[in-house]
Amino acid sequence: MTSRRQPDPTPNGPNFGIMANGDITGPAMAAPFSENATMNNNINNEAASEARENIQALRRRLEGLRGQYPEVDAALDDLDEIEPRLNRPEHEARSLRYMLRNLVQHCGGIPNLLTAAQLVQTTVLALLPSSS
Repeated sequence: MTSRRQPDPTPNGPNFGIMANGDITGPAMAAPFSENATMNNNINNEAASEARENIQALRRRLEGLRGQYPEVDAALDDLDEIEPRLNRPEHEARSLRYMLRNLVQHCGGIPNLLTAAQLVQTTVLALLPSSS
C-alpha cells in the first residue's frame, strides 16, 4: 500500500475557509494557516441601557400628562410591566411583544407621544430573539 503525501494547503483568505461559530472552549482550528479570533460584544448591554433610557424618557413625558388623557395611566402600567422584563428579554419575548403593542396603542391617542412609544418599541424589540 503506497502512501501519497499531499502538499500543504495554500491559504486563500483570513480564515482559510474554516467557519467557526457558536461557543467554543478549546482550540477552534488546527489547520495550517488557520487563525483564531475572539470578540467580546457589549451590544446587548448597550441596547438594554438604551431601551431603559427610552422607557424613562417616555415615563417622564407621560407623568407630565397625567390626568389630561385617559390612556396615560394605561401606558404607565405598560411601562411598569415592560421594564423589569428587560433583565431577561429572551425568556419574556412573547409577552414583551404583546405589551409593546399595547403601549404603542395607548400612546397613539396622545399627541406627540406615538414616536416616543415607537422608539421604546424599537429598542426593546432589538433585544429579543428574532424567532419567537
